[in-house]
Amino acid sequence: MIAYMLEYNRYMHIFGIAVVLIIAWLLSTNRKKINYWLVLKALGLQITFALLFIEIPAVEVNFFDPLANGFNALCGFAREGAQFLFGNLVNNCQDSWGCVFAFSILPLIVFFAALASILSHYGIIQAVVQVINRIIRPLLGTSGPETLSATSNLILGQTEAPLLIKNYLANMSESQIFVVMVSGMAHMSTVLLAVYSQMGIPMKHMIISAAMGIPGAILIAKMMVPEKDTVVPTATESSEGKSKGNIFDAIFQGTSTGTAIAVIVGAMLLVFIGLLPLVDALIGFIGSSINDGLLYISSYQLPPLSLKYFFGWLFAPFGYLLGLSGKDLAQATELMGIKVTINEFVAFSKMTNDMHFSERATMLLTYALGNFANLGSIGMQVGGISALAPSCQSILAKLGMRAVAAGSLVGLLSAFIVGLLV
Repeated sequence: MIAYMLEYNRYMHIFGIAVVLIIAWLLSTNRKKINYWLVLKALGLQITFALLFIEIPAVEVNFFDPLANGFNALCGFAREGAQFLFGNLVNNCQDSWGCVFAFSILPLIVFFAALASILSHYGIIQAVVQVINRIIRPLLGTSGPETLSATSNLILGQTEAPLLIKNYLANMSESQIFVVMVSGMAHMSTVLLAVYSQMGIPMKHMIISAAMGIPGAILIAKMMVPEKDTVVPTATESSEGKSKGNIFDAIFQGTSTGTAIAVIVGAMLLVFIGLLPLVDALIGFIGSSINDGLLYISSYQLPPLSLKYFFGWLFAPFGYLLGLSGKDLAQATELMGIKVTINEFVAFSKMTNDMHFSERATMLLTYALGNFANLGSIGMQVGGISALAPSCQSILAKLGMRAVAAGSLVGLLSAFIVGLLV
């Protein structure tokens, strides 16, 4: 046992799990209200998922494969509509994240908005919420709508999953909305898995990361923004946005909603991605000004300063706790900084093209990097979710940075747990 823990510095992962939980506790908005029994059960569920999906291959074949195939079929239907509008632009832009987002992700938002409206029209989503509410609430104590959003992130992205609970959002508590935000940040859209797989990122571990992210997101979210009341409020369905006509009314309403979300999300992402270089330029200017002053008193010079540099240093301890050292530690730290300041697409691209990690390090970094927890996602969530529930906009904006931190912690927690088993 001792030899096993010393191999690959696995013992460091135990400290890593503790550090993640301590940080979540320190960042909590109300530590006295944290439900530690929920935390223990969610952590146990996350570990159970890791054991099931890593140690029992049949689970992957009988559960994940049919789920992935069904979702890929839905994506294929949406892709046909996108190809009709954009032609070869849909097929010939796999090397550019912006192109993939514009011609694959945004059309998918519109398609799923219409599909969710149809399902809601026939009461299917409402039935699913009630079933999940009866199963999960006794287990974790979370409500049906927030749990549905968390579980649907297994296959949907952070702007598509909230569409399933759009009629519930306006009545959800701040803690429940934060679960929706963190679940989106802690996962990737399944649409991108094929792209990343072609880059050389292990598909199996991307899928396992998505499954472990469900209880992981609930765990971290409920620690950082716990419910203020002892009794968890059950979000009641709002009549706003429900179709009162026939199925064609539902399709039209869903398509209109999806189009509005796609436009807002695209615009917010454009602004956020544009503002980040501006912030980097200001930070770089401050750094160079300091260096100019240092010339008169010392030969010491600061390195080029940027958001990526600061976040790289911020994530350095986590790279160490992943058991990495030397060049691998420095490169992993850089990738984590890139992922938070830009996105996981750029980080994965740099990892596979410019860096040479061992198979084990690549696996662990897949969990740490494989999520939407980046600064640009704040704009996507504020724009996308507030389009569904305008009354939530102030909450979304207030919790944006906290959600990025929480999503990053979920990925790291999954990496530490898997590191102990592999």
